[in-house]
Amino acid sequence: MSINNLQIRDVSEAKLVPITEEEYANWLRGKGTRIIKHRGRYWQESYPGFFQPVHLLARLSYEQATAPQIFNWGFQTTLDTNDAAFANGVLPIHLLSEIENYDLQSLSANRRGQIRKSHKLVKFVELTGPKLLQEQGHEVLASALKRTNYGNLKNYLADIANLDFQHWFVMGGLIEGKLGAFMTAYAIDNTAYMHTLHIATEALSTCISPGLHFEFVQMCRRSGKIREIAHSLHSREDSALCTFKDGMRFGVQRIPSKVEINPIIAKFIQKRYPNKYYRLTGQD
Repeated sequence: MSINNLQIRDVSEAKLVPITEEEYANWLRGKGTRIIKHRGRYWQESYPGFFQPVHLLARLSYEQATAPQIFNWGFQTTLDTNDAAFANGVLPIHLLSEIENYDLQSLSANRRGQIRKSHKLVKFVELTGPKLLQEQGHEVLASALKRTNYGNLKNYLADIANLDFQHWFVMGGLIEGKLGAFMTAYAIDNTAYMHTLHIATEALSTCISPGLHFEFVQMCRRSGKIREIAHSLHSREDSALCTFKDGMRFGVQRIPSKVEINPIIAKFIQKRYPNKYYRLTGQD
């Protein structure tokens, strides 16, 4: 199939259009996620019995930051700056919060060289439909999964079928006309969330990853509405990944949060899964 029939367009024409909490909550609900509206905000049951706002960086007021239902073992939410004094934890997250000044000159010479290399070898495109991912994405994910142990091949085609290309942004990197990487993202209000990123191992030498990150930020800048970009929680156990994100200016920020976890379960998580406990509380 020719590239012209693969539902793509040059990324320079793309803009990320933010959606509302309600729209994202409805999308999650359509996928089977349990959603509760509580004090004007939407919460999702991210684990059985544990709740987080669907807009994790919404920064709720103290009055809103309460358990969305009585029967639960915990919840976590970020807090508004005015109510930061009530925080009992922090959310450690890779966050770019000054996107208006993000250009090549704001990066190190090494990163600038990598991005220029990627532009010579990779064509960055917005995917406006599922065709390219259905034809070539499985191979990319399989390669990335083998290297990173992150991703889900079993549900891949179903996940692609459920992607809402109207409200989500999907970017791909083409190397000699073949898909080498793809990422998905969405924005709620003024916050963009980088959701997934999969890169075929054989594509890494083209510096496709720095190129994808750079082009995504530029696209967010063009939207005129995005003020910050979240790039996943802090995986302190993966130092190489953290170094890369820091080098792209997605440094770790610690957002004041309110966390309530059943004490018995909290001790279990802290002992058995210390890095997960850290991402829930910001504490060791």
